[in-house]
Amino acid sequence: MKRILLVDASPRKNGNSEIIVDMLASDLNNEDVTVFKMRENKCNPCMACAACQNKETQMCVQKDDMTKLLPVIESCDAILVASPIYNQQITSQAKLFIERFYPFFHVEKKNASNTSKFGKKAALVCACWGSPREVTEKYAAWTVSGFSQMGAEHFKSCVFDQIPAVGDVRNREDYLQTIHELAGWLAE
Repeated sequence: MKRILLVDASPRKNGNSEIIVDMLASDLNNEDVTVFKMRENKCNPCMACAACQNKETQMCVQKDDMTKLLPVIESCDAILVASPIYNQQITSQAKLFIERFYPFFHVEKKNASNTSKFGKKAALVCACWGSPREVTEKYAAWTVSGFSQMGAEHFKSCVFDQIPAVGDVRNREDYLQTIHELAGWLAE
């Protein structure tokens, strides 16, 4: 059984990102899945205080839900973040989530990470309308590669474009198929 973290980084309830995460969670019902919805949790930005640095295990001095999630990030086999694209970038919630990987940073260790678990899978799914697909694909691939800091070594990124309205992802058979394929990849 794989331990998988699914993160909905959309500020919008019932939006395409939440639908994607919920569909993945349903597909992965035989795995140990944690669903983390940024808008429903207290998530402070990284203060860059460096109190987390040069520690053997990941810790943060902040008392929020992101700090509580650090052991899940450390122990998971796979992580997926779903985010809308706003002004050609992932949401501020998604950026905040990624910035809180700082406790995993150690410049002198493999992949600049102090994780005890390498080989994780990481995926980023971007839902958008109107952003140039080729630009968003490059941006998504570059962004998810930064998950190496928490031990990821296998990466996927998907861009679901041309879905302007809430729930439009449900109307795209090609995207629904990609979601099912992503679930299979995360669980293998």
